[in-house]
Amino acid sequence: MKHGRKRQQLSVNFLFLIINYQDMQLDILFLDTLWGLPCWLLWLLASLLSGLLGYMIGWARFKPCCDKVEEAEAEARRLHAGITDWEAKYRELQYRRDELDKDNTALRASLNQCEADKASLKAKISTTESRSRSIDPGALAFADTGGEGAGGTDYIALVGLDNLQIIEGVGPKIEQLLKNSGYTSWGAVAVADYDALKKVLDDAGPRYRIHDPKSWPEQARLAAEGKWSDLIKYQKFLDAGRESTGDFESDSKLEKLIAKKMGYSTNPNDLKVVEGIGPKIEGLLHAAGIQTWSDLGAATVDRLKQILADAGERYRLADPTSWPKQAGLAANGKWDELKEYQDYLSGGKDPS
Repeated sequence: MKHGRKRQQLSVNFLFLIINYQDMQLDILFLDTLWGLPCWLLWLLASLLSGLLGYMIGWARFKPCCDKVEEAEAEARRLHAGITDWEAKYRELQYRRDELDKDNTALRASLNQCEADKASLKAKISTTESRSRSIDPGALAFADTGGEGAGGTDYIALVGLDNLQIIEGVGPKIEQLLKNSGYTSWGAVAVADYDALKKVLDDAGPRYRIHDPKSWPEQARLAAEGKWSDLIKYQKFLDAGRESTGDFESDSKLEKLIAKKMGYSTNPNDLKVVEGIGPKIEGLLHAAGIQTWSDLGAATVDRLKQILADAGERYRLADPTSWPKQAGLAANGKWDELKEYQDYLSGGKDPS
C-alpha cells in the first residue's frame, strides 16, 4: 500500500517537472526572440511601455483633481449667473426708485396746486363777503374785494390771475423758475417755505442767488386774498422785495403794473398822463420847474394859468383846473380813481 502511494507521488512530481521544463523552454524561446530584435525597436517598445505606464499612473493620480476643477468651474458659472440676476434686479429697483421720485415730484406739485386752489377759494369767499357790505369806491386806490378796485375795474383781469410778477422782486425769468418748480399761483407761493424758495434760486445759478425771497410769501398771500391796498402799502415799504431796507419810499410794483395795463406811464416825469396836457404844454411846465406829478399836484391853478398865459395866446385856451387833482391821483398811484375821473372829464375840463 505504501509503495503504491509513493509511486503515485513520484508520478505527479515528474509531471510537474515536465510542465515547468516546458514553460522554461517557452520563456527562453521568447527571450531569445526578443533579444534578437534590433536595438531601435527595443528602445521604441520600452518607450511605449514606459509612456503607457506613466499615462496610466498620471491618469490615476490627477483624475480626481480634474473632477474638482470641473466642479469649481461649474460653481463659478452658477455664481456668475446669480450675480447677473442680482444686477438685473438692482437695475429694476433703480428704475422703480426713479419712477417713485417722479411720482413724488408730481404729488408735490399737486399739493401746491391744492394749496393754491384753497387760497383762491378763500379769496372768492372774501369777495362774496365784501360785496355784501357797503364800500366807498373812492376810499381806496384798490378796494379789498378780491378782484375789483374802486370804480368796479377788475384788476385781476388787468394783471392776470396768479401773475407772479406782481410780487416785488419777481421778474419774468424768476416767475418761470418758480412755475417750473411747481409754484404756479399766488396761493402756492403764499404757503411756500423760505428755504424751498431760496433753493430754487440757488439751483438756477449765481445771478439768481442775490435775490431774497423772504417777503414773497406775504406778498402772494395778500394777492391771493385780494387785499390790494395792503399789498400796495407793503410793497411801498419794501426795497426790491427786501424788508431789511424798506422805508415806505419805494414805488409799489402792483401800482406800476396796473398803470401800465391801464395805459398810463409809470414815469413820474411824464406829465402827459394828465388829460389836457400834450407834449408842448409838458415842455412849458418842465421849463417852469414843474417836473413831476407831485410838483403838478402841489401847484395852484392860478400859477398854471400864468404859465400858459406867458407862453402865448394859443395856450390861454387850455383849462388847467383839473390838472392838480389828476396829477395828485397819479402821484399816489390811484389809477382806478384817475381813470374814473378822466372818464368824467371832457378834454381835461370839468363839465360842472
